[in-house]
Amino acid sequence: MTKRSTVNPKVIEFTMTAFLATLIILMTFTPIGYIPIGPLKLTLLTLPVAVGSIVLSWRAGLILGGVFGISSFITCFGLDAFGAALLAVNPFLTAVTCIVPRLLCGLLPALLFRLISKGGICRLWVATPICGAAVAVTNTVLFLFTMWLCFSSTLLELVGTNDLLTIFGLFAGTNGLIEIAVNIVVGTAICKPLLNLKKRLL
Repeated sequence: MTKRSTVNPKVIEFTMTAFLATLIILMTFTPIGYIPIGPLKLTLLTLPVAVGSIVLSWRAGLILGGVFGISSFITCFGLDAFGAALLAVNPFLTAVTCIVPRLLCGLLPALLFRLISKGGICRLWVATPICGAAVAVTNTVLFLFTMWLCFSSTLLELVGTNDLLTIFGLFAGTNGLIEIAVNIVVGTAICKPLLNLKKRLL
């Protein structure tokens, strides 16, 4: 007779989501969260979002993406020069640029993971690195797209078309690729034991 777990799944999800949200906030306001690379900044905040999206649920992914986005918006108030410049142009569009892509980078990969991982342990281990990478890709692509959508005229006035394309290319080619690699390697290493633990508890 199999002994059934008495652990409430909602309690586990709530506790882990709260822990990861706290981690995002701590990383945001320490050098761990944003690492300067020349004029650009590499963010590691997609990592806890990826862990929550894969191990927990789409709800956790959405919440953690929201915490990521809101904390990113807060840095525009004097903690990030580029964000402060966008804030001076249009606070509402700055909030949209910071928050909306991060909400989706937590939600969409979580839904993708549930879709791919159905059908056994093999698909589960394939889905983990794919969806870890998807968090970073979604964040980078949607952030750049939203920034272009909301601030294209301002950015073009500041740097010009050629320079703007170069900046976007550098951002996607350096920050984006590093974030993808971190999420695949570190994210998979973290998620696999947590998924095993979750399976045993539940």
